[in-house]
Amino acid sequence: MFRSKPNRTSTILMLSATLFVIVIAIMMTGCAATIYDKSSVSYMDAAFSPAHLRTHGLALLPVVAGQGQEGYRRPLGDCLAASTEELMGGGRFLDWRETMAALNEQDLSDEYEDLIGTYRETAILRQEAVNELGLALGVRYLLFVSLERFHTSTSTTYNAFTGLNSERTSAVNAFCQVWDTATGNVVWEGAAAARSAGNEFTYDKPYEEYARKAADGLTARLFGVKTEKQDYDHLRRDF
Repeated sequence: MFRSKPNRTSTILMLSATLFVIVIAIMMTGCAATIYDKSSVSYMDAAFSPAHLRTHGLALLPVVAGQGQEGYRRPLGDCLAASTEELMGGGRFLDWRETMAALNEQDLSDEYEDLIGTYRETAILRQEAVNELGLALGVRYLLFVSLERFHTSTSTTYNAFTGLNSERTSAVNAFCQVWDTATGNVVWEGAAAARSAGNEFTYDKPYEEYARKAADGLTARLFGVKTEKQDYDHLRRDF
């Protein structure tokens, strides 16, 4: 029995439909949203050098955050400790747990709380207070980090071809300063952000991944192993 061969148009339509089904199937399986990081330096004292941190020692203070942020504050502190210790190159370094243990042992926890509270209210460092902490910890520099709330938002747009599309954005922002306990001055200041943008076909990575990205960006900038140009070349996009 004679059978007609499919024409070229029908073949193309069949291939297009098959390809469309494959693409949809892949999208439906879901993939992790990519996390982008960006960091910057807003101030550095002319007399300060990252090498001073290794020479004179550095103590990481507990990350400061608002109420209800304990689950975000601690992971960021742990990530900062890990990346800072790696870049210290053997210099004296105390992570935030060691810092608090040493201050509690020497009955300086109240002085520490007063120092942080006063600074957050007035942006003034009390030289006597930071000097006392530095002597107690055996370091010259303190690393102060403030965490902005980790947040996720969703927006919806309309596309004539795909209909309604939703975009989910997650971000964490951290602000950092280095305090010189010998002078009572801020000698370095920087910030870092980690952000992802996804849709209904992607899922967020754990918060720890955002914390690690932000921490690595901050410490790389602090120790001078990352430049503004490298940051731009890595991102290829604006936040």
